[in-house]
Amino acid sequence: MAIGTGRRTWAALGFSWLAACGGVGGSDDAGTVTPSTGTSEATTTGVTGETDANPTTGEATEPGSTAGTGSTASETTGPGTPTATAETSETGEPPPMPVGTIAELLVPFDTNQQDIVGPDGWETQYGKTPEIVAVPLGAAIDLLVQDYSEGPNGRAFLLRLEPDADDYVITAALEPPLLDRIMGLARDPEGALYVASGAEDDDITLDDPQPGEHRGDVVRVVKQTWDGTVHFDSDVGLGREGLDPDSEPIVNPMVAATARLAWGAGALALVHGNNTDTDWNIMARHQKAMTTHLDATSGAVTRTSSIWVSHSFDQRLFHDGDGFIELHLGDAYPRDVSFARVEPDSGGYSLLAIKGDTGNNNTFTRLGDAAPIAGDPTYGYLALFATESTTGTDGLVAGSRELAVVRVRREFASEPAESGMHLDPALPDTLDVMSGGQQRQNRLRWLTHYQDEDGGQSHAERPKLVPLGDDTYVVLWERWDGAAPEFAGTWGMVIDAGGATLVPAAWLSDAHLPRGDDAFPLDGAAAWVTGDAAARQLDIHIVDATLTYRHVVVE
Repeated sequence: MAIGTGRRTWAALGFSWLAACGGVGGSDDAGTVTPSTGTSEATTTGVTGETDANPTTGEATEPGSTAGTGSTASETTGPGTPTATAETSETGEPPPMPVGTIAELLVPFDTNQQDIVGPDGWETQYGKTPEIVAVPLGAAIDLLVQDYSEGPNGRAFLLRLEPDADDYVITAALEPPLLDRIMGLARDPEGALYVASGAEDDDITLDDPQPGEHRGDVVRVVKQTWDGTVHFDSDVGLGREGLDPDSEPIVNPMVAATARLAWGAGALALVHGNNTDTDWNIMARHQKAMTTHLDATSGAVTRTSSIWVSHSFDQRLFHDGDGFIELHLGDAYPRDVSFARVEPDSGGYSLLAIKGDTGNNNTFTRLGDAAPIAGDPTYGYLALFATESTTGTDGLVAGSRELAVVRVRREFASEPAESGMHLDPALPDTLDVMSGGQQRQNRLRWLTHYQDEDGGQSHAERPKLVPLGDDTYVVLWERWDGAAPEFAGTWGMVIDAGGATLVPAAWLSDAHLPRGDDAFPLDGAAAWVTGDAAARQLDIHIVDATLTYRHVVVE
């Protein structure tokens, strides 16, 4: 199926939301890349990629009834058997053969120039659209990278990066069929790649789309292999309608939020922010999360809903071997960091009761991630977030943002959600809050103590949790210091499955962490990828279990 040609800017009635800068022009056609022989002149686009200063989300909606239930491209530069040369690697194998450079292909999003907001920024209350999505394969990395050559204009590239001594080189490049913005990347055990993308759906009004109206070319998922073959091109919106005409339509995907795509057990799950039908009482559309499951062989939609979180301002997703696990940052129904297994369904479980009034967009909290625990028979998941240890709710910042972890029972779904028994009661710290008008107590372990040490003048932002194996985890975050917080570097620490410190906190780099993209395990270390728009290069940041930091430039 052809991809629509719309080129629009993120916004919605009732949402002054610019999740990524609009751009005009560029091809919609599926294609593969044969890199040119010349190197393009380094340029900057002048596009900020930031959100509007003051996005509004309308009131939150209470849980309601949400019924759930090949073509071939002409050419490709794909991974294959390396060609032998006069040189060999340290293992005696021929080195990987590069097929091109970043400068020949694209201009990446530059988080160090285009997304440098901190704890007192309005837009940091919400998740961010993905820009550079990584899926590791041993020491290699598959990437889906949004191209900013002419702004976010409906182009992105799939890249395979492979190590070459101390460097990384591009050994495959492919331009997948795409709507306007990337939403996620997944890979199955056979090596097939799945790309989710969404439209810049800013031409909606209060009347259009109509309630219950499903539209095409709003979200798509494409299955493609490195030889260029498109195995399916699934229109998710129309697929939802085909499975259940009463299911929620997709409207303004990723609004005030983010998106994640995951593969597991022959299925795909896609979660993202979404607008609802118009609420005429407030003359706006509400925001919540939406999940769709697809068959990974055919692309058919198999499920149209999961847990209810409204508003859901940030999301995470992974498959744990038994089902898909979702995490949500909710500000109203519920006002929690929520955790759930979906299919088989567990329902939502609270990891953190968040201070403040129901529907207050400011949750004083940043969503990290969750990762499996292998060696504990009782507790199967470790979850990370940043939140304030104080009880005040005045202003955007009302105390130091601290890192904290909780531990979730392996069989958490066997416990009543309201009992709290799904969480480890042996963790050493508590946090009492007034949440949505109710007094609630959280059981957790603080990893930082900025409020006590710095009098509320230091903060942890953009928390990341990366499992290294053997129940060892790297925690990454940005530190911001001062009454008007300024960036003080990216920091790291190493913890065990109980949250105990193995390697204490240390400064790693003056490079920012990506707000909308995840860090990931890479050959026994933790890594994240950022772009340099001026130099037209990618930067791989690698941190090992001793917190030794390495920076690799991919030209």
